[in-house]
Amino acid sequence: MIDAYTHLDMSAGDPIADLESRMDSAGVARALIVETWGRDNSACLDSLITSAPSRFRVALCFRPEEGELDPATLRSNVVTALRVRTTDMQAFGEDAANFATSGRWLLPHAESGISSLAKELIGLSEQHPSLKIFLPHLGWPRHNGEDDCDWHNAISSLSRLPNIVVGVSAIAHFSQRPFPHEDIEPFAAHLLGVFGVTALVAASDYPLMEKSRYAEYMQLARDWTGWRSDRPSRLDFNLFQESRG
Repeated sequence: MIDAYTHLDMSAGDPIADLESRMDSAGVARALIVETWGRDNSACLDSLITSAPSRFRVALCFRPEEGELDPATLRSNVVTALRVRTTDMQAFGEDAANFATSGRWLLPHAESGISSLAKELIGLSEQHPSLKIFLPHLGWPRHNGEDDCDWHNAISSLSRLPNIVVGVSAIAHFSQRPFPHEDIEPFAAHLLGVFGVTALVAASDYPLMEKSRYAEYMQLARDWTGWRSDRPSRLDFNLFQESRG
């Protein structure tokens, strides 16, 4: 079992040890740690990239205004995903062919809502059918606190892409109710019906939640994805394999 989308609690004395303790409590063997746009966890991720632990993989942020990422960093097997804003998809597209060949995952960010992001992802996938896409956070079913009226149509369109996986994560962020956030379960149920169990993956979005409930959040996401140990998602299979880049 993996936590397919987490950050680090930078208020902890040892953020990596803190996350490992949470993972152990939840029976989570491995995790994808995502860089924040504000870079508060970047030094920790640099350390992981250097030490190459078997338990963690890293997703770095794509910032085209700063030039290309260090090629040596992208060659690291620890770096298995690249986080890209919707507004930067055109810039990312210039290198999408090489990225698709590398076997790494595109981890998109829907800062402008799912409809705009879906159009970009569909265009990229049409040009690069082997591009692997990991859509987190239930595909952003709510925008600015309201149900996104474009969500169902966007999800239907995205479900036809050949290499897409969807994460059930950021549950607390979208919910308007306390744990266990019953108002979000219908979104997860719809994703399960559209994509199927092997295309869904559970994640925490730690620490952007009730941190003391890490294990409960992972169990909730696991239940909503229909996860079974004998039938993990495509992301489980591929995230910790060596990339080809």
